[in-house]
Amino acid sequence: MRKQRTMIPRVDLLRHGQTEGGEIFRGQIDVPLSEAGRMQMANAVSNRTWTSIVTSPLVRCRDFAVDLAKNIDADCKVDERLKEYGFGDWDGQAVDQVLATSGELVQRFFDDPFSSRPPNGEDFRQFTDRVLLAWTAIVEHSASEEVLVITHGGVILSILADVLGRKQLHGRIDVPYACATSIYIGSEGLPHRLLQHGSAPFAPR
Repeated sequence: MRKQRTMIPRVDLLRHGQTEGGEIFRGQIDVPLSEAGRMQMANAVSNRTWTSIVTSPLVRCRDFAVDLAKNIDADCKVDERLKEYGFGDWDGQAVDQVLATSGELVQRFFDDPFSSRPPNGEDFRQFTDRVLLAWTAIVEHSASEEVLVITHGGVILSILADVLGRKQLHGRIDVPYACATSIYIGSEGLPHRLLQHGSAPFAPR
């Protein structure tokens, strides 16, 4: 039986660690974590436990989430809406190769992904909308659960843009491997607040 805890209205977000495959456009291509990546994520969560874990379905997030949930006796839910942005024809391709053939388009996309996208890439408004639908559902459970979300850099940036009241933060804020982000969930009309963001382990509650 789990001990009763004083709930803090906070949601923690963890980006996956380093993966196999090298420097590629890593959107919805399903590539596993490297051993170094698993160690990065284990270090990020070493000071904390959660009662609920919500994860992207992609293996670089899901496999670690399932193992962690078993180790800390937490519930684990897969949410398809937490997938990374779909890079279309660029997905899985070497970054240097795409830059060499489509450098101007890459630059336009990262400058303003709402106005430009990769060939056959996901519409960025639709990507943002699905992420924020998942985020809204997660926030609703944060009052009664200690929630960890295991997902991707683009997803975390979309959530941060919403929390900070920005149109978009892609290309403006770094989200390193195993980045630990904590967001205080405002109540009774108070805004959400960013508490932690970076490569250090999650701060203890």
